[in-house]
Amino acid sequence: MKIKIFITTLILGSLFLSCSDVLEKEPQAQLSEFSAYVTAEDAKKAVTAAYEPLNGNMWCCGNYGAGYAHWVMANVASDDAEKGGESGSDQLYAQQIALFNIPTNNSALSAAWNSQYVGIHRANLILDKVSEIEMDESLKGRYLAEARFLRAWYYMNLVKTFGDVPLVLDADLEAYDLTRTPRQQVYEQIIADLEAAIAVLPEASEYDDADRGRATKGAALAYLAKAYLYMDNFAEAETNFATVINSGEYELDPDYYGMFTRAGENSSEHIFQVQFFNDGGSVTAQNLLYTVHGSRARNGWGFDLPTQDFVETFESGDPRLGHTVYESGDIMPDGETADVGNSTTGYLTKKYYVLRDEYVNGAHNPGRDDIYMRLGKVLLWYAEAANENGNTTMALEALEEVRARARAGDPDILPEITETNKEALREIIWHEQRVEFGQEYERFFELVRQKRAGEVLRAYAEKYQTSKGAGFTDGVNEIFPIPQSEIDISGGTLQQNPGY
Repeated sequence: MKIKIFITTLILGSLFLSCSDVLEKEPQAQLSEFSAYVTAEDAKKAVTAAYEPLNGNMWCCGNYGAGYAHWVMANVASDDAEKGGESGSDQLYAQQIALFNIPTNNSALSAAWNSQYVGIHRANLILDKVSEIEMDESLKGRYLAEARFLRAWYYMNLVKTFGDVPLVLDADLEAYDLTRTPRQQVYEQIIADLEAAIAVLPEASEYDDADRGRATKGAALAYLAKAYLYMDNFAEAETNFATVINSGEYELDPDYYGMFTRAGENSSEHIFQVQFFNDGGSVTAQNLLYTVHGSRARNGWGFDLPTQDFVETFESGDPRLGHTVYESGDIMPDGETADVGNSTTGYLTKKYYVLRDEYVNGAHNPGRDDIYMRLGKVLLWYAEAANENGNTTMALEALEEVRARARAGDPDILPEITETNKEALREIIWHEQRVEFGQEYERFFELVRQKRAGEVLRAYAEKYQTSKGAGFTDGVNEIFPIPQSEIDISGGTLQQNPGY
């Protein structure tokens, strides 16, 4: 996994080179890891490089670079989305994951493993090298805290995808040099990194506009709470989610759909998002994700198709359905009449629809941000944790905040929830999470966390008489296989997950 990867000087710019170009080029306009780390500018470049692998929603494994394909692992693996594309073999790695017929050379998983360890390596370089630079101590401390946050973020992706993974905390080590570290121990390191980051990082409101997109105290708190949630530590999850909610830094955006558009970037609801430049027309400014999700009738590629099951899970009249999916004939916010092309489900995701005024040089690759953490998610995860802890009143209040925003003043829809039975309320909150987070890269991993992935996916396969989900095997498919190339290069030091 010793990869030389081209990185731009723009934070989070997309990669638009062939795979061979990526592997063969030395870093350009960036600090080489073999150079001396001497100046504050060196430190800034190192931190910029550590953010770049966040840009994982680009097209996987083709001629545009590869990263962590959230749309495949979280959406397509679940009951919320079909793969789409031109045919079943179009981007075969996604079809393999959808059917849980996953070979150990699946290219999306190789890209996920490599990209996250690239990010970890760059974070480790900062922690190893930048601490020795003579520069403003306050800025240095922030850079080190950003590195701790980023290392935790990359490890959270790895541990939920692969389970036990090598814990690399030294820039001189490679993942294939180490054995796999137990999941619990990895989470303990994630927590330690996030706690260290929280102690130093500024609040979102303390950053200048030029630094938007950097890690903040609120983002670190939100991910700390999410880590505890994934560890079933509901007490700590509730406490930390509450700290984010009560910080005064964030509020629900009254325009649910609008916060997913370019005009809604840096919404008061957004807690952590990957920022793309959108003011120059350069290919490095564009976010290819929107072509991936776009209609083939509008020169998109038609992937990640919302399922009928997802559409039917919305309550009658819930406006979020119309904000999340669209079908042919719908009048879109820019006045266009929708055409979903060859979508086999009849739907596409509206959250990734490109409005006409967002086009860049005539193409629908806008420089729109990818939103990973927002207050709507925090409130519903808080509600779940509070309910598990017996704090029913607080759970219902948080649930109602989200539903009140969704109903947008219409008293005839989305009635207030009054259920107080813990088990029944848990199911209601899980349902609310599904519709509120729809197509936002959470569903599969949420089903696994809730220990019902197999049950839900096999029921989906039976209901729709499809092979999607039918092959899910309990005790195996909650995590994905370690890439065989990594096992080979380790000489057998890395062991494969059971069942693969």
